[in-house]
Amino acid sequence: MSKLAWAYIWGVFVLAAALSWSAWQAGPPLVAQLVMLAILVAITTVSHLFEAEAPNRQSYYPSMIFLFAGVLLLPPALFVLLAILPHLIEWAKERLLRSAHLRAWYIQPFNISTHIIAGITARQLHGQLLVYTDMTGAASPMLAATLAALAYVLLNHVLVGLALVLARGISWQESRVLEVEHLLPDFINLCLGYIVAVFWALNPWLILPVLSPIVLIYRALTVPQLKREAQTDTKTGLLNARYFNKVFFDEFDRAQRFERPLALLVADIDLMRNINNTYGHLAGDAVLAGIGQIIRTTIRKYDIAGRFGGEEFCIVLPEVGPAAARDLAERLRAAIDAAAFSVSTSPTPIHATLSIGVACLPQDASSTTDLIHAADVAVYQAKLAGRNRVVYTADVPHSLTIEQMQHDTRGVYAPATEHAELAAAEPPIQPLTTAEPLVAPAHVQAHHMATPPPDAANRRRLALFVSGVVAAGIGVATWGLLRAGPLDLPAIFLLTVLALVAELLQINVYDDTTFSVSVALVFAVALIAGIPGVMVVSTAIVLVHYLLRRPAPYKTAFNWATHMLGGTVPVFAFHMVNVPLTITSLPVLIVTMSVAGAAHYMIESGLFATFMSLANGTRPHVQWREQFGWLGGHYLALCVMGLFLGIAYASMGVVGVLVFTLPVLMMRFAQKQYTERTAGSMRELKRMNQELQRANAEIASASQSIHQLNDELFLTLAKIIDARDPYASGHAGKVADYALLIARELNMSLDQQNHVFQAGLLHDIGKLGIPEEILNKPGKLSTDEYTQIKTHSVLGAEFLEACQGLRHLAPFVRYHHERWDGAGYPEGLSGEAIPLLARILNVCDSVEAMASDRPYHKGMVPDHVLIEVRQQSGKQFDPLIAATFLRIVEREGVQLITNSAHEIARKVRAPQAAPADLQRSARSAGPAAAVREPLERMAV
Repeated sequence: MSKLAWAYIWGVFVLAAALSWSAWQAGPPLVAQLVMLAILVAITTVSHLFEAEAPNRQSYYPSMIFLFAGVLLLPPALFVLLAILPHLIEWAKERLLRSAHLRAWYIQPFNISTHIIAGITARQLHGQLLVYTDMTGAASPMLAATLAALAYVLLNHVLVGLALVLARGISWQESRVLEVEHLLPDFINLCLGYIVAVFWALNPWLILPVLSPIVLIYRALTVPQLKREAQTDTKTGLLNARYFNKVFFDEFDRAQRFERPLALLVADIDLMRNINNTYGHLAGDAVLAGIGQIIRTTIRKYDIAGRFGGEEFCIVLPEVGPAAARDLAERLRAAIDAAAFSVSTSPTPIHATLSIGVACLPQDASSTTDLIHAADVAVYQAKLAGRNRVVYTADVPHSLTIEQMQHDTRGVYAPATEHAELAAAEPPIQPLTTAEPLVAPAHVQAHHMATPPPDAANRRRLALFVSGVVAAGIGVATWGLLRAGPLDLPAIFLLTVLALVAELLQINVYDDTTFSVSVALVFAVALIAGIPGVMVVSTAIVLVHYLLRRPAPYKTAFNWATHMLGGTVPVFAFHMVNVPLTITSLPVLIVTMSVAGAAHYMIESGLFATFMSLANGTRPHVQWREQFGWLGGHYLALCVMGLFLGIAYASMGVVGVLVFTLPVLMMRFAQKQYTERTAGSMRELKRMNQELQRANAEIASASQSIHQLNDELFLTLAKIIDARDPYASGHAGKVADYALLIARELNMSLDQQNHVFQAGLLHDIGKLGIPEEILNKPGKLSTDEYTQIKTHSVLGAEFLEACQGLRHLAPFVRYHHERWDGAGYPEGLSGEAIPLLARILNVCDSVEAMASDRPYHKGMVPDHVLIEVRQQSGKQFDPLIAATFLRIVEREGVQLITNSAHEIARKVRAPQAAPADLQRSARSAGPAAAVREPLERMAV
């Protein structure tokens, strides 16, 4: 940091120390104040652990609520301790966990100092405002506390913002500390702190309902960070493909609209697969992260960089022409070429290079698709030219331009016009698909529910269910009215009015449901006025909803009955415990009403989920999970608030209810903040989900096509290999079939099964390097010829090692002629030193060679083949593999072993003497002699 920044930080330290010393000059604190300090320190410490990270490395803490309560409740000296102790505990925790957070020594002392300065200043202002309003005869403690809270927030943010400006060298606008979006959450927290102080002064137990909105506020504050994480690729820190597309389309449209230049760089890491195969995928991830860091530091702050699948990156450069784009691309290429990436799997740093293609608007394209394609073609040209270079589209040979190439643009790149059409055509999120509204549980009301399907049986079931629920609701209401004693009409009237207001202030949730806090009022009236009060308040709720949404009459009746059935639960629970509705009974009431709140939630949400399932033809538990599963915490918080509303009315009358309405309104604010912050994200997630489903379907189809193409290529290669010898036609395919059967019998993984099948098809690819006169020689090979033909396994492995996509098969081809007893070739390996898949190929190749006709021997019958396999188990063959093959043949039958050359042999005219000699040799020597030549000669 600069000297000016250090001077400022030390100045803040000195000012905070001076204020703290001045605060300690007052008299000693009272015991009650020390107890209050201990409780507030504990609560502040716990709440301080819940950090809500925001963009631009900002953080919010719910602890601000209790710090401001301490400003109003504690003497200045104890407030200083309240500011110090939770921060020290947090610092100790981070040190014990060896976290990078708060690593710099000055950060936490600076945070403590800013809170001490802001808190003591706010307390002095609060005291002066109270004195002034008393002198003018317009005493307003709430106004004084509000202005003090505003002063605390502004001063704290200014102190922190100036540190950011001086330490990071950014502007006030870039720091964003004085934006309303950042000031408002802290101000709301401090207002909650004022409510905590007021309730604490009345009775410390009364702060419990204030704690309920904190969870929602915390969740609302974390949404921007979650949104940022949803837009970022976790490995590189760049934008992910989906979000890059969005901002790229927007920037492209802007450039076209205002006729401004724009450049696009498409970059691809050279030979990334080699890094993964040599050092492991963790090393590859480290390289990706390092390159992402280099890209972020090389480009300008308003350039747009994103990572697409694998090792490909895209960078959009607004207001940049061809020359500047090529210069930046070259600087980026050179920076990565000079970089060294340290990884745990390599004793020396890894180096990587980048090939970059450059295309510009308007010189090279007029649409996003053409621009991406032009840059992509330039990347391919950079690869063809030797990699680690920058190629501009204009430098690409004419034969590679767009007009001359058949190129499938990646699915992740969609034209801007297609993107706009997709967004316009996308339907709104409507998990409940009816046209008519329905009220959901007291505070949740869904108004896009599915119309019952035309099926008569479903209509009858839905009608019977609705009729049953309505009849039960009427029965409960009638029973409650008949047993009711004197009614507390003022309480019923007050809570009904508040319920009407709550419904008028209901919040739209993700376009298809509404949310209000009226469940707290239903719970309160249940405790105060019993079932008659629940009936009146429920009627008011559904009436407002009917006037706002105009649902079908039967839905309004169903809504009312559901609220009635749910509202009777706290009534019965309260009568069962038979304790007074006072603060002294709070421990019993908290437990009882929490259970009653859970039951209330399950009854209402269960009934509505069942209605929707019958209407939509879905399963009730699925409907419940999608629509109501997320409401459990909200319900319990509102039920606790309803309990305290009831206690407040019983203790203080109407004034108590009005005072306790503040936390309920804060709950409503927290809900509104949460839903507003998440509504766009929910719509975006819905769109992303639909796109992912389409992309997954396309990927699955493409993957299937690729697999089919690969299989066909392998078969084609096998046929090319076999074509050199007409008698060996079908040999490779049969070996592959045998090998796949053994792999399946051994319960090998799908990857291993694919590998052994592919290796079976290509195991003799090295014979392409052996002269045909040796391969097809009808007589016995000479020593030199036999030595030469044995080189085919090494040649085949070298062929495969030269191909990136087939390199994994090379060891199996190289060693498929090694013997279990060590007498094989090319290296004389033995036992388990031979790769397992090579041992499988050894058995399969030998079996197929023995069973099929060749110019130098006639194929053996299956029984003789099996005899030889048993005899060679533990010698030439792995005993486990040999036993597995014998078990397969025993189960499938000897017809599994076929003469692959039988059909082709009948079509090829061959000299008649050779078969006669072969038959005579086989008759005279018997099975063992007949098989020895195939094993020693043909199994090469």
